[in-house]
Amino acid sequence: MALRRGRKGNLGLEVLSLIELALPEPDGQTLLRDRHGETVAAISDALASSLDNVSRLQGWQVQYAFEAVVVALGNVRLIKFEDSGIYYFDDADGELQPPDFRIVLRDGSQLLVEVKNVAPNATTATVRAKDLSAAQRYADATGGRLLYAHFWSHTGLWTLVDPSAFDSTGSLRRLTLGESMKANEMYLLGDSWLAVEPPLVLSVITDRDKEQVVERHSGTADTRRITVRRMELLNAGRLITDSAEWKLAWFLIWNGHWAPTENLQFDKNGRLERINYVFSPDIPDEVAARQIAARGMAIVGALSTLSTRRFLEVTTTNEGDIRALREEPEPALLVQLIPDDYWNRQDRALSLWKLNVSP
Repeated sequence: MALRRGRKGNLGLEVLSLIELALPEPDGQTLLRDRHGETVAAISDALASSLDNVSRLQGWQVQYAFEAVVVALGNVRLIKFEDSGIYYFDDADGELQPPDFRIVLRDGSQLLVEVKNVAPNATTATVRAKDLSAAQRYADATGGRLLYAHFWSHTGLWTLVDPSAFDSTGSLRRLTLGESMKANEMYLLGDSWLAVEPPLVLSVITDRDKEQVVERHSGTADTRRITVRRMELLNAGRLITDSAEWKLAWFLIWNGHWAPTENLQFDKNGRLERINYVFSPDIPDEVAARQIAARGMAIVGALSTLSTRRFLEVTTTNEGDIRALREEPEPALLVQLIPDDYWNRQDRALSLWKLNVSP
């Protein structure tokens, strides 16, 4: 069975729930339809305020990114927004605060996940102790396990941790990136890390017979018009021809963190033959180089990180401005990247490792 979207939603119906917020009190005997202008003005003012609040937009974008990751990983039975709509509760034990998402796993267990965006310059996340307690009481009341998902925007990493991972002193609960990684339970959602033998190479092959000099420059290289004949993908010198491996390698190139270097190849007549974009991991020192050589692999990234990079590419401009909060996620996209028989193939050109990591 595959994940699919439930109800599509209808703007004409969904907007009615906003009236309660826009017009909290009746106006004498005035009919609701006669308060149309007042309703539109209240909603418009609220929307303008939110669109001008960059932090709020980023927070919502990250929530939708988490939703997209979970759907793309395809390892759950259900995910839905929990923190919406009106609710009533017995306050004998204190406040209740719904987390952002309810997730039902394949085994039927339920998670209640609060999603947090961590600023690029931060390596520590905080939550108010009273908010954590209120979220925990909600989880206890509704039969779910409370977890916190953090997007560490500087590294592009997702972590999913139990509240016990936070420190327990003061009015703020703190969580460092290091502690979060040690307690990370993203594996519950189907997350894992991918590694390949470096490098990955995108090779653009030109038609040398169609090359033309369009402008000559004194003492510098000429400006030439070239025609692309075909493109090739290679892994550690091996030509990738299988369509599934090509699709996976392409995904890793565009969504991984390996930076490309450009290498030009010319024939004996000085005509451009190939443009090679060589994608390799950042190797800080000789020790790291020896480790990669010994293992024969280097990590490209977690599936959740790769998926989020793709999501942000679609919803964010090159300058970092938000152009959309959400992209309709493709169910089980990350599962489909690696076919079920992939590991049984003996002639794979793409040398791939899938690393399952848990606390």
